[in-house]
Amino acid sequence: MELQIEQTATQRYQLDVKVKELERTLKELKEVPDGTEIFKNSGVVIYRVQDRQKLISELEEQKELSEIRLKTLERQQKSLEDKYKELEDSLRRTYDEQRKGKSS
Repeated sequence: MELQIEQTATQRYQLDVKVKELERTLKELKEVPDGTEIFKNSGVVIYRVQDRQKLISELEEQKELSEIRLKTLERQQKSLEDKYKELEDSLRRTYDEQRKGKSS
């Protein structure tokens, strides 16, 4: 369970970085004057973008989907942490009960 929590936190961090990068990219794209050539990379290939507004729409959609996924991961992490805490409390109570039983 600890590993799941750690993996979820790592995924959240990576997704948060991606969202912030998309926000910066969108901000820069919106500030670029019309007529400026814009390039996009796809793997190792870089190509010129013909329709800046289409690129902005694609990036906004990626950002929106990433934010939804981020919220899902936040809920998942909270749920895992709550279950972990419940399990920890249950184990602690069982341990305490057994200790009291042995000392009686």
